[in-house]
Amino acid sequence: MKDATALVEALTGLAWPAIFGLIVWRLFPVLKEIIRSRGFTVKVGQAELTVQELSERVLRSTAEMQGRLADVTAVQVPEAGAPSRTLRRILWVDDHPENNTYEAEQLRTLGVTVDIAKSTAEAHRAMLRTPEPFDAIVSDMGRQEGGADNANAGLDLIREIRSRGDGVPVFIYASMRQAERVPEITAAGGNGSTHSISQLFELLRGVGKFPRDVD
Repeated sequence: MKDATALVEALTGLAWPAIFGLIVWRLFPVLKEIIRSRGFTVKVGQAELTVQELSERVLRSTAEMQGRLADVTAVQVPEAGAPSRTLRRILWVDDHPENNTYEAEQLRTLGVTVDIAKSTAEAHRAMLRTPEPFDAIVSDMGRQEGGADNANAGLDLIREIRSRGDGVPVFIYASMRQAERVPEITAAGGNGSTHSISQLFELLRGVGKFPRDVD
């Protein structure tokens, strides 16, 4: 009951930022081009903000929403270790990282470092050169690998990571159809899959607290 109450309070208090954030998310590529080309202001109540300032405030607001909702709905990932762990750094693997710009920026706003890799090979190199292991990995399912389309690139990445004995939590973030391939993802050693940004934050929050939660 306590968790349900907390969830209702989080949803109620952050409903309008969520709606506004969704609108900005959809318009994010357009807004970026507007900001790059010229600056102008928008009147919000009695204040006048530049488009960039407004965008940054919406980003912070929606990131806070995702963080608070994830706090009350996350399920602990078994491989993640102690509940006191902090999610400080993730590797995001996608051959079109621009599709995940808003999600990545929300995580950065919550204090998470997000490294980008566009292929399994790049992900492998990133994991080898990092001085500290990643706390989690997010991957799409299908992508260009070696100049050819690989519809199972996400599964291949998971299998490669597990073959090295690495237990880092790996999540598939893809279209609904791809994310529903749960038996294959689980059999490969994946820790979860989703097409929903909110559910993705729940999965990541299950690995550990966002840095901003403990600062």
